[in-house]
Amino acid sequence: MLEIIDTFKDFKKVFENNLDLSTNEKIDLWNKAYICKFPELEKKIKEDYELNGYNWREIAKNKVFNNTKNDFEKMIQAYHNLLQIINDINKRVLSIFNLDLELNIVLYCGLCNSAGWVDRYNGKRTILFGIEKITELQWHTMEKLEPLVAHELCHVIHFELRGEDDLPKGIEKNKYNIGIWRIYEEGFAQFYQNKLLEKDADSRGKEWLKKCSEKKNDLKKLYEKDLRKEGVEKFFGDWFEVLGISDAGYYLGAELIKKLEQKYNMKEIAQLSFSTIEKEVLAYLHDCD
Repeated sequence: MLEIIDTFKDFKKVFENNLDLSTNEKIDLWNKAYICKFPELEKKIKEDYELNGYNWREIAKNKVFNNTKNDFEKMIQAYHNLLQIINDINKRVLSIFNLDLELNIVLYCGLCNSAGWVDRYNGKRTILFGIEKITELQWHTMEKLEPLVAHELCHVIHFELRGEDDLPKGIEKNKYNIGIWRIYEEGFAQFYQNKLLEKDADSRGKEWLKKCSEKKNDLKKLYEKDLRKEGVEKFFGDWFEVLGISDAGYYLGAELIKKLEQKYNMKEIAQLSFSTIEKEVLAYLHDCD
């Protein structure tokens, strides 16, 4: 059972006649007339930056509300496409994976935190779709949005099968362990999104896949090196690049799960112990094809 929490309707109502305001005025409008109505969502969005040393107002000024007028029609397009895709793809989850998911879907406009992410909202597992980020990435079309929705649903499938959403209890949250978990976690969603869609598709496009494939062995070496040093954050997120490629960790993760599928079924992969995950990740990173 999916429950859609649609805050975008409020965003549209607040902004549709105020697109010519200055950037600072738009930030104040977002802050005082829209996001304040959803305090749990507001906290998540702002703390996502503040807890990592960023100033959310600077992000809002330089990456979000300077683009609102130009992106507004694309946001509306993304919103309508999301509603259609969510309804269709949830039926596939039941038919392909035999799972009836209990979760919230939140549609919102934030601060370019993420196009899609899984968290908890109103005490329930939730997928949050950031329509302003989707538009920034030019993922507002059906073709681009389908893989995004499938990816986030596959995270939920993973967490449902595993019974936990993060590093297992008792595993220290250091950069090394987070890097081991991240390639496995994102790889699971990246690999199984294609099973859910019943086709090979990615929002980043075929050129991204080609670049990752060509540099796969070098990316593996750098991932292992960063695991043991500064951490692997730059492998995840479109603001960073490794060897000229953003989001390379998602590709590496999908390739990892592809190899694991030769030994385990989906449920077994979802439930691997952390020690086994670590062993399999390191073996995969060492194996240069």
